[in-house]
Amino acid sequence: MDSLESTPQEPTGRQDDPAFTLRWTFQRADLQDAVRGQPAFRRLRRGRRRLLLAALLVCVLFAFRPTWLNGGLLAGLLLGVLLLETMPRLMGWQQWRANPQLHGGMEVTVSATGVRVQSPGAAGEYTWGVFRQVHETDRAFLLSFSPNAWSPVLVLPKRAVTGQADVAALRALLHRMVGGSSTAGRSSRRTPWSLGR
Repeated sequence: MDSLESTPQEPTGRQDDPAFTLRWTFQRADLQDAVRGQPAFRRLRRGRRRLLLAALLVCVLFAFRPTWLNGGLLAGLLLGVLLLETMPRLMGWQQWRANPQLHGGMEVTVSATGVRVQSPGAAGEYTWGVFRQVHETDRAFLLSFSPNAWSPVLVLPKRAVTGQADVAALRALLHRMVGGSSTAGRSSRRTPWSLGR
């Protein structure tokens, strides 16, 4: 899942661009997907292979020289791998509990002029200039407010779009309007959702 940095561009929306209205209720899996789709988390996951290789090396070392130092090192490496695997689930759960407005219905309208968001208790409109990147996972499009690694994102679940043709049209609109983008080397295991936090 490589990310191409965006350079802010003037949106090139056309009058004939379709508007998409997405309606859904968030699921915890959407939030986990948003954490997994973040560029910083993808880089951390790449480091997991190195941690596993180091753990294997320490296991071999421990087999030949069982000492407390080797055992502690092995436990630390395995704990690091475990944290990398459980972090999206924990962060999704934390977002779910901390934001009761996520439990209600969401409505987002995406058009050539920008994005309008309505959630229980809040509404907002964003022009395309506030989004810096588009990330895509198997489950969602993630509109990033900043090129920073853990920036807030607006999650647009693909299940809220009616068909594959509409998903392709929405993808084309998002990539054209935001300018820089990345398409996640998509794995269905990817996720913090926050609205301008």
